[in-house]
Amino acid sequence: MTDYFVGVDAGGTHCRASLYDSAETVIGTGIAGAANVFSDFKKAMQQIDLAVDSAVRGSKHAIDKKSLIVGAGCAGGQTAQAKKRLTLFNNMPYKQLFMTSDLHASCIAANGGGDCVVMITGTGSSIAHYQENRVTQYGGHGFIHGDEASGAWLGLSAVQLLLKGFDNIIDDEEFCSVIAQAIGLDYMSTIRNAEQHVSVSHILHYFRKKLASDYAKLAPIIIALHQHGNATANALINQSVDYLLSVLRLNALDDDSLPIFITGGIAQSYQPLLQHEIGRPVLGMRRVAQDGAMLYAKSQMGLLQTKV
Repeated sequence: MTDYFVGVDAGGTHCRASLYDSAETVIGTGIAGAANVFSDFKKAMQQIDLAVDSAVRGSKHAIDKKSLIVGAGCAGGQTAQAKKRLTLFNNMPYKQLFMTSDLHASCIAANGGGDCVVMITGTGSSIAHYQENRVTQYGGHGFIHGDEASGAWLGLSAVQLLLKGFDNIIDDEEFCSVIAQAIGLDYMSTIRNAEQHVSVSHILHYFRKKLASDYAKLAPIIIALHQHGNATANALINQSVDYLLSVLRLNALDDDSLPIFITGGIAQSYQPLLQHEIGRPVLGMRRVAQDGAMLYAKSQMGLLQTKV
């Protein structure tokens, strides 16, 4: 039976899988929902399996899942809790599954396994210093405790500002109107009719059980406002860039010794601003995170010349 490798990027919004042949050519891809092995291990494993199944179907090959060696870069994969859950996981459908953090997989992919700094700005955010196969993580503490500059943080900040608009603490009709519209409210009508209390109740109910990925859906709207020069959106983007710069500078990661990479759904909005402040290129990743997860699995199997 021929073994096949699969690389999985299991993040806070999507779970993506790539199936590779012996030459590391992608022969199938799949996508599923959010997969955070720290917050919900069982659901994350289900989403990983759905993405892997989709990749196998897309390959048009008759492949037994017991021939699959899976490398999974998972949100929350660095935690002791997730690692313990993996050791206790019954009914493993694959030949092997090697789990690491999504940050580690991105580091391997970013610079082909070489030393580097990687910033992830997607649903969540984190920064990694990858040197001599060791990851030092900054941030990435989750939606409640941080993740500044992430899509979820931008969305939460926008909701907080909208509530301040209803309280007459900020005055930005454009920003508040657009954010309100995204969640089913007419901001100016609310103000004209003095129905702020009704809209506030709607907001609190609307977000009562929402997750980080739900707040992150507002991020593209904030970025569009930023691109059109809205002052409030500009302030949020600038605050995000300042946070990323502070992590780099306070941890001596912004010198010329290591290349700096950025990835994630909102990376392109930050990239030129960071480059301007740092004074050197902030690069896109050389390979996708799924490739990094696949290389991690190969390394764990002893199939690479150098460990990653």
